[in-house]
Amino acid sequence: MSLSKEDLKLIGIIAAIVLIFFYIILGFSGMLSALGIILIFIVPVYYILDNFELDTDEKLVFAFFISAGIFPSISYWLGTLISFKLAILITFVILLVIGFLIGKFKKK
Repeated sequence: MSLSKEDLKLIGIIAAIVLIFFYIILGFSGMLSALGIILIFIVPVYYILDNFELDTDEKLVFAFFISAGIFPSISYWLGTLISFKLAILITFVILLVIGFLIGKFKKK
């Protein structure tokens, strides 16, 4: 996953705006919840989308909407079998592994 300085600036600015917004509206706990959603939901799907020829803003928007459907679905079905905290962790790891495997096989 190679990001240019411009990409990192864009992601940092968007994350800062989102965190400030949630801090103003919901306080510190709301800001931490938004940070958790960004890190746990969006980052693995962004890592998967980083293997394709998309711009940074497209990857961010697609990662948000794709993760809104995929992550909770996998976590819910795993959560029916095991504890939900463990299901969330396993889902996060599964999505990161999928991103790694797509990158590995796409380079071949």
